[in-house]
Amino acid sequence: MRVLITGGAGHVGTPITKRFVARGWDVKVIGVDPTCDFKGVTYSQCDILDYEALQQHVAGCDAIVHLAAIPSTISHPNHALFEINVAGTYNVFEAAERAGVKRIAQASSINALGGYWGCDDRQFEYFPLDEAHPLHTTDAYSLSKQLVEEIAAYYWRRSGISSVSFRLPAVWSDDLIEKRQLREHLREKREAVDEFRKLPEDEQCRQLAIAREKSLELRARHVMEYEAAQAGDFDRYALNDDWLFSSYFFDRFNYWTFIHTDDSTRAFERAITGDYVGAHPLFVNSDRNYLDYDSEALLSIFFPDVPGRSKAISGAQTLVSYDRARDLLGYEPTVHVV
Repeated sequence: MRVLITGGAGHVGTPITKRFVARGWDVKVIGVDPTCDFKGVTYSQCDILDYEALQQHVAGCDAIVHLAAIPSTISHPNHALFEINVAGTYNVFEAAERAGVKRIAQASSINALGGYWGCDDRQFEYFPLDEAHPLHTTDAYSLSKQLVEEIAAYYWRRSGISSVSFRLPAVWSDDLIEKRQLREHLREKREAVDEFRKLPEDEQCRQLAIAREKSLELRARHVMEYEAAQAGDFDRYALNDDWLFSSYFFDRFNYWTFIHTDDSTRAFERAITGDYVGAHPLFVNSDRNYLDYDSEALLSIFFPDVPGRSKAISGAQTLVSYDRARDLLGYEPTVHVV
């Protein structure tokens, strides 16, 4: 099989590239960096906004893994982020249509739901979240991921390109887990939640009201976007010292979910080789929340106004359902907690 991987030298793409090479496939990787040190890979510098150049790399391929994108609202202005993520994805699918490629697996994001990078207090209808849940995007990154899924659906209708758009959460490798000391950090948060739950209910409500007010004020100022980052107005990592606020501002819009690079790599392989047709946005993630904490307890603290349940939640079970990925691709996570 001849596979093109856009952004195949990045954090998510590197293990995918290595796995495909190990399978004996003919792997081409393109990216914006001038060099890439992968054995057994044909690497070319190519910007996905350069449609003419992109066409040349797509020609002759059997499938495409599309990962090249701007991953947040912080590093680029909104107009540049939107162009790269949306117009770039359109170019990939358009080039695939011209070349007769009928299978694409691309990286969407859990943020297609809206929330993490947004400028309001995202509301939800039920948990566990699934692909039927309404989307509500208020930032350029999340909107771009919503639209790349629409591009995939368009090319299924237009030219029969079957695709999967994986709504990836935080993607953690063993190296990243060790580098960021995530095990210790998550243990401290579990202990903090335990202590918080021992407080009288009125004190819990008081502290949560303060966190909510602060969160709404910051989000209304678009502090998670490029201009604020350039001006030094907001340091999101500094908030980790306040576990309750960081949980309210960040973690609850991650839904305490992650995927290990081993599992994301296998998911992309299944998306390339699986027997299916159509365009499918799919959640893929671990089967337990990354705190390894009672999920209903987390919901009672951080989403008390969302009583709806799409199915029963037991123990530390994930708040983001991957049932569709299991049904379509046979996806099952192998890494459960860090």
